[in-house]
This record gives sequence, C-alpha cells and structure tokens, in this order.
Amino acid sequence: MSENKQPVVIEHDNTAQNASHHEKKAYIKDSASRVLSIAQSFGLDALFKDSGNSAKSESTDKSLIERALLREKKRKEQRQKNLEQILKLAHSSCKDETAGDPDQDWLYRFFDMAQDIHNTSMQRLWAQVLKREVTNPGSTSMKALQALQDMTPREAQNLQRAASLACSFGSDSSRKLLLGFKAHGGIFSFGKRDTTNTINLGGHQLPYSSLLHLIELGLILGTELESGEIDFDPALNLVYQGKTMSLQPISKGVKLIYYRFSPTGNELCKLLGNKPNIQYYDQLIALLSQKFTVQTEAKSSVHHTV
Repeated sequence: MSENKQPVVIEHDNTAQNASHHEKKAYIKDSASRVLSIAQSFGLDALFKDSGNSAKSESTDKSLIERALLREKKRKEQRQKNLEQILKLAHSSCKDETAGDPDQDWLYRFFDMAQDIHNTSMQRLWAQVLKREVTNPGSTSMKALQALQDMTPREAQNLQRAASLACSFGSDSSRKLLLGFKAHGGIFSFGKRDTTNTINLGGHQLPYSSLLHLIELGLILGTELESGEIDFDPALNLVYQGKTMSLQPISKGVKLIYYRFSPTGNELCKLLGNKPNIQYYDQLIALLSQKFTVQTEAKSSVHHTV
C-alpha cells in the first residue's frame, strides 16, 4: 500500500476540545470558577453551594443514582458522537482504494479506544488509522493503537514535528532522524581523528526536551547511532518525505549520525503521512554536501568539499 499522501495535521488547541463552552470560558477569571464550570459540564456540581445558577438547583432535586445515570447517559452520547465523527472522517478520506476486511477483534478494540477521543485533530488521526486498516488489514498493531490512545494532542504534535524530519536510507526502510555526519579528520586536523557536523533540531521546532519526551514514550530509541562507513559505490539512496537523493562520499571514513524511530513510532509516522520541512531539507542538503556528492530527483548535483 502506498503511504498516506495527504498528511494529518495535529493542532494543539485546548479551546477546540469543547466548542460549546468556548464563549463561557472567555469569562472565567479564577480557578474556583473554572472548577465549577468543569463540574457543571460533567454533571458533578450537585454539592456546590452558592453557585447562583439554575443547573445546580435542578441537579440537587435528583437522587444520587439519578445524577449518576444522567452523567452516564451524557457520556455514552458523547462517545457515540465521537465514533460517528471518526467514521465520517474516515469515509470522507477514502477514494477508490482496494479494500480488505479488518479483523473483528481489532475493530472492537479500535472502537473501545476511539470512543474517548474528543480532540478534532486527534479524531482525524484515528480516522486515518481506520482507513489504513481497511485498505491494508494488519498494518496497525494493537501496541500502536495503545500508544495513540495514551498520547495527548501536544505529544502527537511533537511526534508530527519529528516525523516531518524523518528519512530512511540504504536498504532499511525504517524512519530515522538524521542529525549529520562523522568523518575522519584531514591532514591538517592536528591530531583530531574524527570531526562531527550536525543539524540543531531545536531550530526546526524539535528541541532536545521534546526529543527526550518522545524517547520516554517509546517512539524513538534512546541511543544516538552511527552508520558504517559509506561506500563510494554504489551510491547510498536516502529518502526524505518522499523525495529521493543519492549520496556518494567525497572521501573515505564518512558515517551518518542519527536517531531511530521504534517500530511503534515508525507505524505512527506512516499514519501522519509525508509533510516535509523545507528549511530542514535545505539545511540537510547543504550539510551533506560538505562530505558527499548529492544527487537529487531533479538530477542536479551538489559538490562542496570542506
């Protein structure tokens, strides 16, 4: 199956999670009022005093079990609404792809998890999960679903930023965060055996704190890795967000430095689709051109020795 060509965009917006309370939130000035507002929206304000609203008096007229049943009814209604919205988004994203038959146990687990997804951007991501499973059954593991369920919109946004910097190279199709290269020092390096040149990922909205968070979530492996020495022939193929280039080292002893996405992180990156960071791409080309002849899809080559 070809990967998702239309990227899913994750937007972290607290107010978007409950649009019906947007205007009400604008007038809340203190924490007590905010807690009261939360209690009212979830039907848990029966013990609040002097709230000065009709909703309170109505709730206190009901018994404890009646209030519990009413809250459960609202929760079930919201869960149904969430699932219907996700299914609608999945259906809208489908075209004429060949469909398969998702495993029934997978579908039940999917619905159990997806029913509690309220954020609009996250719903789009879950819709993409379902579409991908319909077009390619077995493509999304239960472990990936669990990781997605436990992820906040802010964490998903961090993953999306990391995914937009991800590439693969050589015969290994798993995604990696390419940092730069390590090379043997030249004859004028005064005893320095290796020189390292890397990109600052923080300059591309992925500071080290965000990288550590993704490592803690198990989406990126925690060790900085380096490749073997890159051969002169054949040239090394590198794919960045659907763009292919070939790298031919100018001298011996050049290695690539990178972080590797975990299998679960790799699965979730595929769901997000290709969303290239053009500034990172340009900086990556300029950096690699210091030690490689870089051949891009446009058949142009960049060659600059440092």
